[in-house]
Amino acid sequence: MTKNKTILILCDWFLPGFKAGGPIQSIATLTQYLAPHFHFKIITTDRDFKSNQPYSNVIINEWTVYEGREVFYVSPENLNSTFILKLIQTTPHDVIYLNSLFSKIFTIQPLSWRKQGKLTSKVVLAPRGMLRPGALAVKPLKKQLFLMYAKITGLFKEVLWQSTSAEETQEIKNKIAQSVNISEISNFPKTSEAVKPIIKEKNKLNICFIGRILDVKNLMFACDIIKSITNTIKFHVFGPIEDSEYWNKCQTCVKSLPKSVEFEYKGELTQDEIGKTIQHYHALFLPTRTENFGHVIVETLQNSRPVIISDQTPWRQLMQHKAGFDISLDKPNEFVKAINTLTDMNQEEYDRWCEAAKNYIQARLNIEAIINKYINLFNQ
Repeated sequence: MTKNKTILILCDWFLPGFKAGGPIQSIATLTQYLAPHFHFKIITTDRDFKSNQPYSNVIINEWTVYEGREVFYVSPENLNSTFILKLIQTTPHDVIYLNSLFSKIFTIQPLSWRKQGKLTSKVVLAPRGMLRPGALAVKPLKKQLFLMYAKITGLFKEVLWQSTSAEETQEIKNKIAQSVNISEISNFPKTSEAVKPIIKEKNKLNICFIGRILDVKNLMFACDIIKSITNTIKFHVFGPIEDSEYWNKCQTCVKSLPKSVEFEYKGELTQDEIGKTIQHYHALFLPTRTENFGHVIVETLQNSRPVIISDQTPWRQLMQHKAGFDISLDKPNEFVKAINTLTDMNQEEYDRWCEAAKNYIQARLNIEAIINKYINLFNQ
């Protein structure tokens, strides 16, 4: 029975962490939706992304249960090849699921151990958008050298790949090999909050940016767009400051915003706070340079709020469905128009867009179909 099959997930960060963004949420929802069909065990680190302190509410260096999942939180002194290899070898499992492409301890080394015959189970690798042009542009030489090494040594031989979109499928084929075994399966969305309506006055708009503050999420671009808005708007930013130098540049941009714009940095959000926060705003403004799935985009649409995003995500043709706007980053004026379009709306028209946003994402995320695809993937 598939219910008895054990999937061992290796990931750098997991709940209660949140600062690493989407990859944490991908595993949280995967294990939530597939719990009736598979037994999951997760090996991860004992602290959040770039944190110097371990989680205060978990047991470390032994198997424990966190929100219904079996998790082994590894402390820094045990985050080495000897300990991790032994931990994997002594943990009964049928499939190893790798939640990254470039993680040394949780992807590259397990692939090497498998090639050496030290691990024998089937491996599923989810690159989480790491082969997108925007992602490869970060530390490009190091990543290109690794990909060359992997091809020469056959590191990816017999690995099953999981993409989350047609675009990612093509990126994997282009960068790895046309003949690789790929299952194209969407991530699961987070269970949405009960949707609450919001008052919308004509010529006023409250928008938010929710994302890690670093170049790829493109907050600076968003600030430059906001400069051109003459109507009264609130622009609030949420997210961990991952790149302080980039944040300083954004703050310089903020100082030149017009008086009609109320800007405020509101700090970090845990995964559980995102949905409730979204409902206090009319729209999400996230002109990201690259997005493999975009959990916050999906959650915004689930909460019946339109989005203003770039065309570098899987969520396209938004304007045709009156669910929002997906715009080329080469067309900043179109972003200005999008914000003005929402600002100009009265309550009745805005409510129609809110309903359309929820209908759009529901039509594109068939949960039962996604579950069946994962069952097929893990049973290959």
